[in-house]
Amino acid sequence: MTRVATSFALSLWLGFHAVTGLSELAHLAGIDAIGGHALEPAAAGTPVASLFVAGLMLGTAGLLAVALRSLHGGTDRLRRQGERLSFAGIGICSAMVVAAALFGPPLAHVFDRVDLAFWSLFLSLVALVFDHAVFSADDRDDELAFRKALAAIDRSVPDPAHRHQATGRADEDRR
Repeated sequence: MTRVATSFALSLWLGFHAVTGLSELAHLAGIDAIGGHALEPAAAGTPVASLFVAGLMLGTAGLLAVALRSLHGGTDRLRRQGERLSFAGIGICSAMVVAAALFGPPLAHVFDRVDLAFWSLFLSLVALVFDHAVFSADDRDDELAFRKALAAIDRSVPDPAHRHQATGRADEDRR
């Protein structure tokens, strides 16, 4: 099973953090527009705070990227490590949202709507818990049994070419 819900949730958070961190770095470099599109205003007012926000966002994006890669690893050890990193990444996201709600800028400028950020965190945690509960590692024997069952079903269905020929003969007999 592929952990679709977890992969989706982590990918969204990863993209959000990466874009926010890169946007902060662009503001530090004096870039206010990319490709003719204006960037969001800088989250932090001072260069030190912007560097802090950029580092925090890009570090979290990196953690989420490693978590995603580990979740889809080939060994049980890697997958368990990916689960732990996923929960840690969502935990860091939660800490940032709580800090934005309690302390205000600069993180409050990153999460404009803290209520929506809390909903996103809740849904992300539901995705992680759901995938943890239903995940089972792929088993070669299960795959082989599945393929055999599909082949048996395919053999039991009459060939459409023979069915068409029989239908055609029946039509001719009626004439």
